[in-house]
Amino acid sequence: MRHHSYLLITFLIAAIVGGVALPIDTADGLTGPVEFVSANDETRYAEAPPAPDLSAPSVASSAAKLKLPILVYHIVRPSFPSDSQAVKNIAQTPEVFDAQMQYLSDAGYHVVSFGDLENHYRSEAALPDKPIIISFDDGWSNQFHYAFPLLKKHRYTAAFFVFTNPIGSNKNFITWDELREMRDAGMTIGSHSRSHPYLTTLSDPTKLWNEIAGSKERLEKELGVPVTEFAYPFGQYNPSIVAMVEKSGYKSARGDRYYRGEQTASRLFDLDAMNAPTDLPAFKQKFP
Repeated sequence: MRHHSYLLITFLIAAIVGGVALPIDTADGLTGPVEFVSANDETRYAEAPPAPDLSAPSVASSAAKLKLPILVYHIVRPSFPSDSQAVKNIAQTPEVFDAQMQYLSDAGYHVVSFGDLENHYRSEAALPDKPIIISFDDGWSNQFHYAFPLLKKHRYTAAFFVFTNPIGSNKNFITWDELREMRDAGMTIGSHSRSHPYLTTLSDPTKLWNEIAGSKERLEKELGVPVTEFAYPFGQYNPSIVAMVEKSGYKSARGDRYYRGEQTASRLFDLDAMNAPTDLPAFKQKFP
């Protein structure tokens, strides 16, 4: 009995440390309580995978190469003592995220959307000097509570790639109403699959189609707008997955963790992207 009691106490302490409900500082317009966040859940989707198979999508392009960084954020919230190293590698505090957003403006960057990039290549629409895209993966609740208000503060748009299975059933993730609020504020909502699997491990075409096209259908039904951008879970894809994403009706797709420094028209379904640095000095060095 004593042993069981010790295990129970240990579990409760770990739960409290691993996921803490914290009040939000409203000085910068942040509102609402923070949902309980499980550090274990975040680590599951933060594990660094092998590099994607780029053999087929990365063909030479006859179009002009475009220097347009695509930033990928995952977790924006206060740090927890129990955060795993995998989480620390991709998490920003609200203060760091705010400073990074301010730096983009100070350094002359102009935030554009995936739609702007698509229109540039498909209809030669002009882009501003030093364009950059801001995106978020997974659909964590902290993105709505911390990052979204700061994006509005800086008058930036961003793309939020969410996987649909946990929406409405897991309080660690953004709700449908929150997604609608972000949609109405000018944010792009994209698909990140249904269940966030390693797509390259799915051998059944029906399951693969459900993850890619099924998530698009669900998002469009709930949000009432076309969903035309896809982000590969864990940044993993291969030629057959890229072909299915295009067949599903998306207009572009991106991975993460692998940035070659430029975009081309032939790689609209293989867009370069990188996880945003987790501190301001590294961010400034990466984007002078």
